[in-house]
Amino acid sequence: MKLATIGSVSSSSTKSVTICIPAYNEQATIAAVIKEADSVLEQTKLRGEILVIDDGSVDDTWKILSDLEKTIPALRIRRHEVNKGIAATFTELYQWARSELVFLNSADGQWRMHTLLQLLPMAEDHDIIIAQRIDKHYKLGRRIVSWLFNALPVILFSTPTYDAGSVKLVRREIYDIPVISSGVFSEAERIIRARRRGFRVGTKQVEHFPRRTGKASGAKPRLVVEAVRDLLKCWFDIVILKRN
Repeated sequence: MKLATIGSVSSSSTKSVTICIPAYNEQATIAAVIKEADSVLEQTKLRGEILVIDDGSVDDTWKILSDLEKTIPALRIRRHEVNKGIAATFTELYQWARSELVFLNSADGQWRMHTLLQLLPMAEDHDIIIAQRIDKHYKLGRRIVSWLFNALPVILFSTPTYDAGSVKLVRREIYDIPVISSGVFSEAERIIRARRRGFRVGTKQVEHFPRRTGKASGAKPRLVVEAVRDLLKCWFDIVILKRN
């Protein structure tokens, strides 16, 4: 692991942080994102690592990552031979991480990596810090889906998940909480279960930028149906069977 030496934003009780990045066909942005992650990691003054999983990209993402790994000591990379989807990739990244704190970010440049520096000071008093987007650069359909999946946990679980699809800084132990969702609702489920177990959740408003390349897939009908199914399964498991 790399010991960062610049900056002064880390909390006194935090020892290490892992930056997790899923990537799929991100050749246009991946190099800049990794270099920014390396710079930000230096500024934290924490031991750290940058973990990236290429989820079966068919462009030059893997080649770029392989070249970067030769020059950035903190970078670790893995590749899926076939696309497994974002939920499976998230899970693998979380299990791979070994640091006290885990910072999840994307490879498309919609969240700046320096968001980590904004969230870190809150780690002293919170176990999950969600980077709540000031403005979501979504089309109408995606905005409706996003609003519903932020509102429904309040209605069904009496638990706000704030902006579960955003980037977040999380204590590693929270990723050991079992979840039953197989799709993107797993991010919200984890927040719900963590709050019910007494973990402290906080938010920090951050700027969110339009996607520069590629195409968003979060509102695909298949993914929405999968998320609704997982939400209902979680409601039965948590509210009816009272399994936190």
